Amino acid sequence: MKDNMIAIGTYIKIQRTKQKMTLGELSEGIVSLSYLSKIENQKTEPNEDIIKKLCDRLCITTDQSQDEKIGELCRNWYEILDESSNEQEMEAAYRDIQVMMDKNYSNHLIMFEIHKIKYFLLIDRKDLASNKIKQLKEAVNTFSIEEQYYWYLYNGRYSFLVKNYYHSMYLYKRAEKITESYRLNEKIEADLKYFISMTYSKLRNSLEAIEYASEALEMYMKQYSFLRCARAHNVLGICYCHIKLYDKAIKNFKLGLQLAETINNKIVIQTIHQNLGYLYASKGDSTKAIEYYKKVLNNSDVTAHIKVEVAALLVREYYHSNYYDEAEEYIDYGLSKFYDLKDKQPYIVYKYILRSYSYLLEERFNYFEQLLINDLLPLLKQQKDYGNYILYSELLAKHYESNSNYKDATQYYREASQMYKHIAQL
Repeated sequence: MKDNMIAIGTYIKIQRTKQKMTLGELSEGIVSLSYLSKIENQKTEPNEDIIKKLCDRLCITTDQSQDEKIGELCRNWYEILDESSNEQEMEAAYRDIQVMMDKNYSNHLIMFEIHKIKYFLLIDRKDLASNKIKQLKEAVNTFSIEEQYYWYLYNGRYSFLVKNYYHSMYLYKRAEKITESYRLNEKIEADLKYFISMTYSKLRNSLEAIEYASEALEMYMKQYSFLRCARAHNVLGICYCHIKLYDKAIKNFKLGLQLAETINNKIVIQTIHQNLGYLYASKGDSTKAIEYYKKVLNNSDVTAHIKVEVAALLVREYYHSNYYDEAEEYIDYGLSKFYDLKDKQPYIVYKYILRSYSYLLEERFNYFEQLLINDLLPLLKQQKDYGNYILYSELLAKHYESNSNYKDATQYYREASQMYKHIAQL
């Protein structure tokens, strides 16, 4: 009976916070505010009459007759929560479960609420994911071991997507600690290793990233998961590129591309094409880089923000290859796509990059200098985008050098050098 009361207390707490009802509003005329707090935090076991009154006020029931059906619907929904799934299908399943959850008490509520974080991230609603994380924090101390695992996993994913990589790694490591004593299925553990590898890659800890990505790949191969294998090969390609083992990088990108093409996953194909563009750009092969960047833009399913990013990459390659007409063409293209974006703020860095080359081509050098010094370089540093910070510090330094301004050129070469050292220490 005690376990059931604990579940009821947690259930009431989550439903109250979901409905944005205060402790006072729920408890008024039923129990004291402090007594309701004890119920929600499992410090007391209320009688059935109190539970019924609280649930009636929340417009929910303690009837569990639908719990088996709710559990089945939840499990099916968790299976389709993936980037490759149809968004309408995910949403329809989500709505069906929510309707039942709103009316019936279910032991599956907490896991459903935790999986909402993943769902909101998949549909690119970081605001809703953030709100859900804040809401669930009040009930974390009631989570089972399995619920804690998914809490850390999806919370970590949110931190990763908002570029808080250190916090993301902290959360993933908390999840990994759970797997040492609590066995989950191999697919779930492989996903964690894959996410850790991605985070290590962002933190430029390439050797750790390679180790985790290789472990994830081995597990995915046993599961015959072509999509996840393709993603793991992509991360390995990125990491080998970071440490300039280009042959190994190309091999992994090509293997990932073959798998992605086999299952016709256009998102992964586009991602690998873009990363091959990065690779050849870093090797100084602008012709090959441009070829792969154009393949991304030729993909009809590419999102608008990716088009803005790739346009900025193309402009850089065309400019440094002295193809100024083509650079101007993609500056116009990239800016037009940027202004079409509904939420421009996360992608403003690409506007700055496109504008910087526009000013160089128009020989508006004062505008170029001010844009880099006041806007682009500070933003890149804030975003911890160390690679681009180095590139644009050096671009500014070369500009000053070409104008015989050796003092300022030295300053920005030094900035780039210090950032190289910083990356080496990560």
